[in-house]
Amino acid sequence: MFFLSHNERKAKEIDNAIIHIDLEGCIKCKACIDVCPARLYYFKSDQLQILDIFEDTCIECGHCTAICPVEVIHLKIHQDKLLENVKPRESLPSYEEFYNLSFNRRSIRQFKEEPIPKDLFEKLLKIVNYSPTASNSENVCLTIIQDKQRVSKISETITTQMKNFITLAETPQGQKALEEMLSKQVYKTAMERLPQIKDILKIINQGVDFWCWNGELIILHGDIETDFIKENCSLAAAHIMLAAELLDLATCSLGFLTYFSNQFPQIKKLLKVPNKNHIGYALAIGYPDVEYKRIPARKPLKIEWI
Repeated sequence: MFFLSHNERKAKEIDNAIIHIDLEGCIKCKACIDVCPARLYYFKSDQLQILDIFEDTCIECGHCTAICPVEVIHLKIHQDKLLENVKPRESLPSYEEFYNLSFNRRSIRQFKEEPIPKDLFEKLLKIVNYSPTASNSENVCLTIIQDKQRVSKISETITTQMKNFITLAETPQGQKALEEMLSKQVYKTAMERLPQIKDILKIINQGVDFWCWNGELIILHGDIETDFIKENCSLAAAHIMLAAELLDLATCSLGFLTYFSNQFPQIKKLLKVPNKNHIGYALAIGYPDVEYKRIPARKPLKIEWI
């Protein structure tokens, strides 16, 4: 059968476009069979085999290479890399330590003028590189904006767009033009938020950078045609937000910037994000210029045990 036949003869190795396995070194522990999400390995005639669909199905997650006790399985995508050993459980943070980290994290909107050194960004990027992605797609791209003049220009551009929107939204002719330009749902949402946008512009007139909070920016994005880009960007952003706390940095999610950058090409251009990419998350980041004394209460979780 197609699904049960590949290289079932005695061989010294398995080699294809994705993987190389030294069968002579295999100790037949069968650990790779159990950890493969697609169950692409099997044993026959006392020898490790792979399914014919291996090259079309393998997502190169690396579970097989990570579990093999004798290191005979090698993904070719990683052939130039030395795999790190798993750290012992005793070296991991305790639940209480992680709880305190999560509990103390706050969204910060007051940042010092002190620039973030590149080596700290590189530490955050290493964390992002190991953030989980659906089907091991590893499709998250990042744009880091440290240039405060560009950050100001981005905020000014959003403000101009909002002023233009208000001008149109307050006349029948303008409303008709907006209806023609926007989808029905986007138009409805925009009109509902008109009072909020007016209030935001009042805050901006007081000298507040409401859109970016005068922080440096981390923009997480990816090809809109790839799967789960929004979810993958959100997972990566969550890792950044927690890791930043351990580097004495603070972050704030920028929902408005995320939304507007996907709506207005000129903003995406300022962010230097390719047109084909969807921005899944945006963060302001910097050294906090405020220190909270207490942790606000939270509403009870809505939980249903099944």
